[in-house]
Formats: sequence, structure tokens, C-alpha cells
Amino acid sequence: MTSKKILLIVGYFDWFSGYQETGLATWLSRYASVEVLTGDRVSTMFSDGHLDSLGLPRRYPTGTTEEHGVRVTRVPTTEIRSMVWSWAAVRHIRSGNYDLIIQVMPGQLLPLAATLAGNRTRRVALYGDNSAMWSHLPRWKRLIKGLLFAMTKGILYTVVNSRANEVRGYTPNTVARLRAFSAGRAIEVLPLAFDPGIFKFDPQVRLSKREELGYSPADIVVIAAGKTQRKKRLDLLIAATAALAPQFPSLKLLLTGIDDSEYSRDLVETVKATPGLAGRTQFTGFVDASELNRLFNASDIGVWPRMPAITIQQAMGTGLAVAVPSNDWVSHLLRPGTGVYFSAADEHPVEEIASAIRTLVCKGQSDDDRGWRATTNRWLGADRVVQSLLTPLGGAS
Repeated sequence: MTSKKILLIVGYFDWFSGYQETGLATWLSRYASVEVLTGDRVSTMFSDGHLDSLGLPRRYPTGTTEEHGVRVTRVPTTEIRSMVWSWAAVRHIRSGNYDLIIQVMPGQLLPLAATLAGNRTRRVALYGDNSAMWSHLPRWKRLIKGLLFAMTKGILYTVVNSRANEVRGYTPNTVARLRAFSAGRAIEVLPLAFDPGIFKFDPQVRLSKREELGYSPADIVVIAAGKTQRKKRLDLLIAATAALAPQFPSLKLLLTGIDDSEYSRDLVETVKATPGLAGRTQFTGFVDASELNRLFNASDIGVWPRMPAITIQQAMGTGLAVAVPSNDWVSHLLRPGTGVYFSAADEHPVEEIASAIRTLVCKGQSDDDRGWRATTNRWLGADRVVQSLLTPLGGAS
């Protein structure tokens, strides 16, 4: 397999994020010669405040470099909202010779370059679109968004898929949403994957990070990880923690990704104003993947009140017990014993989340439990996902 050449083309590629594309690049490079073709801009998912907390600029130098054992070529791009484009990407692909091209998130536009290049290289298209992106909007806005999607990205996806050999979606919801634009191709679920080289359970990391954060061995730490956004409804988790506090005095709350946004300020003020909660809650700023791994190791339970996120799989990679909504954004993730689903209905959201946390608290949080869950969740590792992508080329060896 070492003689195979694979091109991973994606609009945004940020190592610090730990996102799917970074894990794929790292693990593909173990079996083939990998090049990442991408733009020169940091993803619009990250605000200037996020980048300031990491000490990183918003633009990358253009050109080709070796990064973490992977060849990365960045081309100058024009950016419109969360899409980037460069005709230089088309020219670059035409000048290369690849055995496989993986088009990651064609909605970012730049991956379309692999389709326009017109060569006959085997292509796999990977999509992450799902209804969660619009779920917080009023119904009439969702209808307009859906119409605009069909008229724009829907056409783009149909073109990409018509010339792809395989089409994969990250969630069951993704598969259902894109079926109308499949161009007759079968679409299969390929879960978002965590990088097992970064996210893993380590008892020593757990011990040292808990000491650093001031947690005792008896403390039960509930973490909410990722960027703070209003649609994620972290206020529901705060209310659930407050409701459980009298029953579980050792329960602690750790909120990451706090920045200078209005919503972050609202969360901090809510905690301060809730009796008995301020003393059991810690906040951290936005952190990179390595630090996030340490925070997951230090915690006992992870909760995502509303929205799907790659941080769920990353947390599962560390063996963290997770509580997530019961919907087709995440319905494919949990195997028995690795976490719990709670009702995503709006009638009693705080009670549902509190019940899920209570269930996980009562299950216990020993190192053996963590190790078992981490092992069980390895099917979500980037190394396993890479094997499925390489099968048509003869498999990983």
C-alpha cells in the first residue's frame, strides 16, 4: 500500500481542531502517500476569539509543506461565507497522479475541484450536512433554507456524486437528506471519527489533570465540550446540574470553549446566579485537541444537550460515559454500556438531561469501566474508518 497515492481535498484543514479530516490524513499516511489539498484560511467555525486563545492567525502561508508526516498543499482562496474556491486547486489535481481522491465536505466548494479536474481517478465523497444546522430556526426559515439548499448545494452535490465512485454521509440524517441528490449512487453512513492517537484513556493523564483542576477522587465531573453557541442549549445542562446538586453533593460541572461572546457571558452569569452552582462549576476557554483529550480524561460524564458534534466521538475515544439526545444525528453512535440517550422532545428537557446524568452517575466510573468503554468505542477511530476507505484499493496493510 505504500506505493498508493491519495489526495484528500477539503476547503478547510486545521490540525488544532482534531476534526475528521485531520484524523483521516494522519491514519491514511500509515498506509499510503497522502497529500492534503486545501485552502489558506482557518475554518469559519472558529472565531477570532478562539484563534486568539490558541495564539494562531486566521490565514496560512500558501504552498506545500510536510506537516505531521503529511504533505499539505494550501492554495490561495476566495471565501464566501463558509465556502472557499480556487482554480489553482483544479490545475493542481490535473498535474498530479493519484490512486484515490477523497472529497471531504463538498459543501465547502473547494472539493468540487476534483470533479472539475476531469481525471479518472477513483473518488469518494464524504458529507456532513444534517438538519441540526437549521434546527434552531423557525419553521418558515427552515423551509426557505431547504429550498435554497436544493437550488444551490443540491445541484452541486448531484454533480459531485454523479462522478464519484462512493458517497458516504456522517450520520443517518445526512444520508436521508442527501438521497435526493445522490445521482443514483448508494449513500452509506461513515461515522465521524476521532483520532485514536490523540483521544485515548490514560489513567495517569486523568489523575494529573484532575489534580490540576482541583478535583478530589470522589468528585463526579460532568463536562460540556466544544464551542459555545446558543443553539447548543448549554443552559439546559446548567439547570439539570443545579437540579441534581442536592442529591449528589460531589457533582461538578466543567464547561469548555467559553469566550467573549454574549452567550458565554450569559452562561457565566447564569451559573453565578444559581444558588449552590458557582462553587461546583469551572470554565475553560477554547482549547486544542490535545488539551481537550486531557479534559475528557479528567471528567466522568459528557453531555450534549441538543447538537451533534465531533467532540462526542472524541470523548468516547477516551472512554467517557456520554449522554446525548435520541435522534438521527447521533442514533448510530452508542453501543450498550457506552452511554445513554435521552428524549430530545421539548416538553421536559431539563428533567430528561438530569435523568440521564443520574443514570450514568449510578453506574460508577472506575478506571476499568473507562478502559472497557474506550476499547468498545474504537470502531469510531479514524484507523477503522481508513480501513473501509482503502478496501477498494486492496485494503490497509
